Amino acid sequence: MLLLGDAAHAIVPFFGQGINCGFEDCSCLLELLDRHGADWARLFREFEQARKINTDAIADMAVENFVEMRDRVADPKFLFRKMVELALEEKFPRLFVPKYAMVTFHRIPYVTAMQRGAVQERILAELCASIEQIEDLDWNKAERMVRSELTPLELAA
Repeated sequence: MLLLGDAAHAIVPFFGQGINCGFEDCSCLLELLDRHGADWARLFREFEQARKINTDAIADMAVENFVEMRDRVADPKFLFRKMVELALEEKFPRLFVPKYAMVTFHRIPYVTAMQRGAVQERILAELCASIEQIEDLDWNKAERMVRSELTPLELAA
């Protein structure tokens, strides 16, 4: 037996990815069926390996997004960091892609979005630690950090 969609991974609704995650289950299953046919033991094993890390990641990110919406959206420092995040995305479009955008607007595996999001959060924290205006952003430092810590993404929407 193989469970798909919400039956396999009910998640809180704060990233709006429940049905998308279920569709990804279906896509993964179809790819594995094409590759392995009716070798169910192998197919189910590979399905679990491929999907569990991603469904765990989106479940964690959905809770994080809830906490962010509940606790931080009125915080001026948080809003400033979001402004810097968007400026970095504009300057480095295939390198610095906000986690929300990776999850919501691109077909990037959830686990990749979560891992890159953590790296980008560290970059933002360092770049924003001693500034209060975007005009004070050290763009040379930003470029060094982004290019040394992030690889280009394939951004298929």
